[in-house]
Amino acid sequence: MQKILQKIFRPFFIWLAGKFASDPKKEDVFKSLGKLYNNITTQKKRCGIVLDINLATDNFIIFSDQHKGNKDWADDFKTNEHNYITALQYYHQQCFNFINLGDAEELWKYTPDQVIPENGEALKAEASFQSDNKYYRTFGNHDLLWKSNLDVQLHLKNIFQMPLPVYEGIVLRTVTESQKKLSLFLTHGHQGDKMSDNNSFSTWLVAHVWSPIQRFLEININTPANDIYLRDKHNKLMYEWSSHKRNLVLITGHTHKPVFASGKYSVAEEHQINVPETKATLRPSYFNTGCCCFNDGDITGIEIANGFIRLIKWHSDNNIPARTVLEEKKLDEIEREL
Repeated sequence: MQKILQKIFRPFFIWLAGKFASDPKKEDVFKSLGKLYNNITTQKKRCGIVLDINLATDNFIIFSDQHKGNKDWADDFKTNEHNYITALQYYHQQCFNFINLGDAEELWKYTPDQVIPENGEALKAEASFQSDNKYYRTFGNHDLLWKSNLDVQLHLKNIFQMPLPVYEGIVLRTVTESQKKLSLFLTHGHQGDKMSDNNSFSTWLVAHVWSPIQRFLEININTPANDIYLRDKHNKLMYEWSSHKRNLVLITGHTHKPVFASGKYSVAEEHQINVPETKATLRPSYFNTGCCCFNDGDITGIEIANGFIRLIKWHSDNNIPARTVLEEKKLDEIEREL
């Protein structure tokens, strides 16, 4: 009977999830992003940190949206864990900084006590960066609990050194090869999203309605990690906000859809759907990490290394994780087109 119900209802619920998961409004997104960036850079509120970095020596890997669960059917991360841990081991050996950009744990569907014990190896791989002072964390809408220092202390103290700051945003300030100032603004990206930006009703809906349905129908709504374009409304609004800023690059997650330089440089024209401007006029101001919970086991992220910014994918070849560069560009070239 379960198999019959899965066949009948799974397509409908996949469609429903995609249609109603998010409905951001431009004015809300712009207001929320602008306020956060101003608060971080002026230090009016302790909601973020500004790091002055050297592009020649400071390297970063940025992953988001792991959505670590408890290894049941509703856990979107369990098939990606091997690629994720291998990737973190690689970047730790290469002396990268690691920015964990939110929704690291799936705390809409599960409690921390259900998630933490089942993901010890992945969490310890993350914590290895902390011992070198190279670990930074932001919270997302699905792990908003980490906004509370008390909850961080209570649930993560056995894995991470305390205190463990968890920010809403991070700003990387640097100077390019051509001696131009450039700021990279990193935040999860749920800002302004009425369905997920601190919305208690949507939290209840996911925990008590969607999660049981997802478990029963064995649904994972994530698609393979090969969409690097501005296909959804939220990514478009993030791009539009960033495109009006000078010497600023915005990097988010949240949408689970990777974007490189606003889609400006990709050669795959046939996939360029509903981009808000033509490729010739796009400003390369917006990047999205994608996620670490694609249902094919792939994970995507953003590298900043040796003066380049890259969209990368980790995937398995015969169960052996491998790194692939999907797109790359020198940040000096990015800055000149902003």
